[in-house]
Amino acid sequence: PLSAFTRSAFIAKKRNYDQPNWFGVALAFGTSAALWAFLFKQHEDDVMEYERRKAERHHKCTGCS
Repeated sequence: PLSAFTRSAFIAKKRNYDQPNWFGVALAFGTSAALWAFLFKQHEDDVMEYERRKAERHHKCTGCS
């Protein structure tokens, strides 16, 4: 019960806002940009596959069968 009133050494230190963690900022923005790029690429691939299947479904050629 006495340890509930003590603070951890990892939490007791005040943050220094004069020196931002630029590596963490770059990592966060870079990850976000990479995920958005992957999302747009995946969407384009999905649209192309949809259009291909749609055209294939409406193909009425007598020479294919």
